[in-house]
Amino acid sequence: MRAGILYHERLNFVARGPALLAVLLIVLAIAYAGWSGDSWRDAQSGSLQAFEVEETEALESWRDDLLEVEAARSEPSPYTANPMSISFPAVLPSSSLADFAIGHADLHPASGKISPWRNLSSVFGRYQFDNPSTLAASAFDVALVIVLVLPMLMIAVSFDVLAGERSRGSLAMVLSTPVRLTRLVWTRLLYRNGILWLTATLAMLVLVVVNDSGGDRYARFGLWLGVSLAYGLFWLAAIAFCVARFRSATNTAAAMVGLWLLLVLAVPAATATVTDAAYPTPSRLAFLSEVREAQGETNRNLAGLTEGFLLDHPELSAGDEEVPAYFRAAFLSNQAARESTRPILDAYQCARAGRARTLVWAQYLSPAIIAQRLLVASAGADLDRQHRFQAQAREALDRLTAAIGPAVVSRNRLSLADFDALKQFSFEDRTAADIAAESAAPILFLFLLSLIVGALAHRRLSTGVLYD
Repeated sequence: MRAGILYHERLNFVARGPALLAVLLIVLAIAYAGWSGDSWRDAQSGSLQAFEVEETEALESWRDDLLEVEAARSEPSPYTANPMSISFPAVLPSSSLADFAIGHADLHPASGKISPWRNLSSVFGRYQFDNPSTLAASAFDVALVIVLVLPMLMIAVSFDVLAGERSRGSLAMVLSTPVRLTRLVWTRLLYRNGILWLTATLAMLVLVVVNDSGGDRYARFGLWLGVSLAYGLFWLAAIAFCVARFRSATNTAAAMVGLWLLLVLAVPAATATVTDAAYPTPSRLAFLSEVREAQGETNRNLAGLTEGFLLDHPELSAGDEEVPAYFRAAFLSNQAARESTRPILDAYQCARAGRARTLVWAQYLSPAIIAQRLLVASAGADLDRQHRFQAQAREALDRLTAAIGPAVVSRNRLSLADFDALKQFSFEDRTAADIAAESAAPILFLFLLSLIVGALAHRRLSTGVLYD
């Protein structure tokens, strides 16, 4: 009997214009999103590579100058191989699945200079962050298609699963045969939405292969696909519940669209508003004002700070007096700015941690928030990855200033051995296994929620209350 339902569904559904249009829209949307994401990733990677090459060449030139000084091959000027001229590139490489979700990667810096000329305000121009529950993406990507577009297309092909029989008043007659209502509805829903999701999955598989960038791309895509299917399963169950709850196709469609607006737009927006109010970030103007004040105070007390430093390190008292004093002044003023702005950055970190804790629980208010968070995390476009990059860059800056500080203040050069011992920046990323472990609970919640909603829909359909 199920085979007969499927045969009738193929004749009735596949030949319809709206069904074919939905499938075509899925293919076009994912193809365009994949092309857009790949273009963005290539441009980003090219820009980062050019920046890294330029900074690395400058650093190698600086090392060659230091080698010449130590070999006494020429008379160096006070500016030659000065420690303040050391600059390491800090780069956040694109994830292997970056073409699937751009997310916050388009809003935050992906490169910076680890240099003693920099302080915490100038390593990265933007230190504040956007709310992590906001679903509005900076660009059209595959994550946007999965979270926003696919549920709407599922609604478009599913709201009228019983409309034909109802409009003809023949539903009771159809159900007088051995066909049960539950089997009729679930078979049609699974068939129609299965076509959509099979098309979407195949399109994404093509993107994975065509845009292959190596690394752990396939492992990340496996997690991506698991999240997508769990999200799609929820919407299948929710649509079935609406079909079981409302008699007319118009009311069913209105209920489905209303549920989409609530879960995809309203709840995430409300979550953003609440987390913003509960955990406000410090003002960037206050941060910059504190930096300028600290630098000005340091410049006024430069002599006293230098004297105190040399009293603590008498072995460094002898130095090249020809080295301009502004090197020392810049180093000490940036050092003072880093110390004076620590409380502001600590407050920022507390606000970020508070928002992250809130979102861990608030994500369960909407499957769309869960899907958005997990998809961008699997693609390496999540906010946490941006913050870890910035934190690691600041740690690298602290290590550099601690290593060269004595030489700068005492107007000496580093030895070649000391320079070679400096650790250059290398971003430490999470593995796909780490992300999968953190995603297990939300994915399990989506499956359980889908089973509960699906069971409620099945129970209502089993009562036969939809007979006309």
